[in-house]
Amino acid sequence: MRYIVVFAQQEIGYAVGFNDPTDAVDFLFWGYEEYELLPHGIFDALTGEVYPYEHRGEPVAEVDEETISRTARDYLKAAIRQTT
Repeated sequence: MRYIVVFAQQEIGYAVGFNDPTDAVDFLFWGYEEYELLPHGIFDALTGEVYPYEHRGEPVAEVDEETISRTARDYLKAAIRQTT
């Protein structure tokens, strides 16, 4: 999984991994549209780049890139621990 999606639901932060960036963006888009998720952004685990999420060209959350990166890295660490 290369693209880690970071979002909040009922003020609790979560992360989910995807192999394809299109799937990651779709998850955030539909999660915001239909499931009341608050999308923060996408972390590229290969390059370390952070892409804050904008819904229809407008930011939806005031989350800095460091928070997105830290949440995604914590998710990756937990995923690696579960597989070893």
